Amino acid sequence: MKELVRERYLSKIRPFYHDDGMIKVMTGVRRCGKSTIMSQIMNELITEGVEPSSIVYLDLDSKRYRRIKELDKLEQIIDELVGDSGALSYLFIDEVQNVNGFESLVNAYRNDGVSVFITGSNSYLLSGDLVTKLTGRYIEFRIMTFSFSEVREFHMINDLPFDRHSEFNNYLKYGGYPKMFEYTNIEEKLLYLRSVIAETIGKDILQSRKVRNRALLNKVLNYLISSPAIEVSSPSIVRYLRSDGIKTLPNTINGYLELIFSSKVAIKCERYDIHGKKSLKTLYKSYLADPSIHSSYPSSRNNLMIGHLIENIVFNEFLSRGYDVSVGKLSGGEIDFVVSHGDRTAYVQVAYLMPNDETIKREFEPLLRIRSGFPKYVISMDPVKMDRDGVRMLNLLDDFLLGDGFTL
Repeated sequence: MKELVRERYLSKIRPFYHDDGMIKVMTGVRRCGKSTIMSQIMNELITEGVEPSSIVYLDLDSKRYRRIKELDKLEQIIDELVGDSGALSYLFIDEVQNVNGFESLVNAYRNDGVSVFITGSNSYLLSGDLVTKLTGRYIEFRIMTFSFSEVREFHMINDLPFDRHSEFNNYLKYGGYPKMFEYTNIEEKLLYLRSVIAETIGKDILQSRKVRNRALLNKVLNYLISSPAIEVSSPSIVRYLRSDGIKTLPNTINGYLELIFSSKVAIKCERYDIHGKKSLKTLYKSYLADPSIHSSYPSSRNNLMIGHLIENIVFNEFLSRGYDVSVGKLSGGEIDFVVSHGDRTAYVQVAYLMPNDETIKREFEPLLRIRSGFPKYVISMDPVKMDRDGVRMLNLLDDFLLGDGFTL
C-alpha cells in the first residue's frame, strides 16, 4: 500500500521546519500517524537539500533506544549524532516522555541551533513540566486519525474503489486509524483496532500513578465510550454510578476524567456563552478521538448511536482543519458548535436526518435566534437542501466531509 502524505498537517507544520526557536510538539491519540508525519517531514527536508547527516531521529520505544531512561545518556547520544558542523540541525524524538526531565534537554538544544520535533504519550507530554518550563517556546500540532476525505485519498492513491456511502458506513464502524486500512479482512481490522485502543487505555490511562481504583476508572471510561458526543459533568457521573451501586465523589471523577482527556482517547469540548461572549467551565461535552472507539471496542456494538457518532465525526473534522471548537450556550437552548479561527466564527447544528417539520424547526430555530452576521450552518445526511433565512444547509458527505461547502 502507498503511504498517504498528510498534507492537511504538513501544511501547518511546514512554516516552522527551520525555526530553531520553537519546539514542534505533535499530539494525538496513539497510532493516529504522528511518527509517519515525522518521517514525511524528514523526507521533505532531504528533498529540499538538507544533508541527511543533519537530521537525527530517535524512537525511544524502539529496540535500539528503549533502554535510554536517563537524561545524560540521551544527551550523549544526541551529541554524538548531531555533531558540531555549525549548520542548522534537525532533531526528531518519538516517545520523548520515556526519559525523565526531557523538557530541559530539548529546550537546551532549541537554544543551540537545533530545530526540535517531539511526540510522546499524551498523558505526559502536555502536562506538568513541559507546559510550565516551555510556555511560549513550543507549538502544539494536534494530529487526528484519518478524516473521511483522507480515506478517499488513500483509496485513490492505491487504486481502490471508493463508494462514498458504503465507505462512510465502514468509517462509522471501523474509523480512521491509518494502519487499519492496510487490512482487508474485517476480523483483521477489528483485531487491530481493539489492540490499539487497549494499548492506549493500558499505557496512557490505567498505568498512571494517579489511578487508585481501576474498576472505577473503567466505569467512567465505559460511560464516555458508550455515548459519544455526551454532555459531561462530574455530578452527573456520580449520580449515574450511584444508580449502579457505586459510591464516589465528584473530585475523584474529575481527576479520572482529566486523565482520560489527557490520553486523547476522548476530547473535551468546552461550552461558550454566545450572548455573554465568555467560556463556561461547567457542563462540557465529550467526543471520541475516532469512531471505532465507540463501535469496535471492547467488542462490536450492534446498537450504534448514529446521530451521536455523526456529531462526533463533524467535531473531529473541525479539529483536523485546525479550528477552535466549543459548544454554544443560548438562553433556553444550545448550538452544537461554535467554530472559530482568529476573528472568524461560524455557528453549526448537526443532525442525522430531518424527516419532518418538527425536526427542521428544532435544528434551525436556535441558529435563527443568533443576532450575528457570522455564517450559520445545518449539517445533515439529508440529500435535499433546505436553506432558509440566511442559514445554509450542507450535506454531510458531499458538501462538508468531501466538499468545500463550509467556510468561515
